[in-house]
Amino acid sequence: MPKWISVEKAAAKYGFNKEVILLWAEMKRFSVGYGEPSPVIDERSFQEFLCRMKKGITSEYIDTLEELCMQKTRICDLYVEIIGDQDKELLRQREKIAKIDQIQAAMKMQNDRIRDCKKVFAEYGDTFRDSWAEKLRRSLRRLLANRKSWKS
Repeated sequence: MPKWISVEKAAAKYGFNKEVILLWAEMKRFSVGYGEPSPVIDERSFQEFLCRMKKGITSEYIDTLEELCMQKTRICDLYVEIIGDQDKELLRQREKIAKIDQIQAAMKMQNDRIRDCKKVFAEYGDTFRDSWAEKLRRSLRRLLANRKSWKS
């Protein structure tokens, strides 16, 4: 039955840095249990690993370390690609926001113009109804209406 100890206790007991023990755990050099709040290791398999390490670094260890580095590199490349895609999407969204802001500014300007026109029409509307141009328009309308009725 394995005796599980925390990585912190193993680091203190055996005199290794916590990060080094976590690296070895990631390399699967001994049994690891991932629990809360931190991983735990099997003390017996850890001691066996340390005995093997005292004999010297093996080519298998170097190969495993190299494979771990390549995996981390692939993960980093993936993150770089994801971040690049997110940057592109963010740029597209910023461009859309800029266009929307331009449209809103144009709409506000148009709305201000319409409001100003309404003010002018409200102020001079009665004058226009009594102007000679309005009287001429009404007369022409009546004449056209009479002309249509004559043809019928």
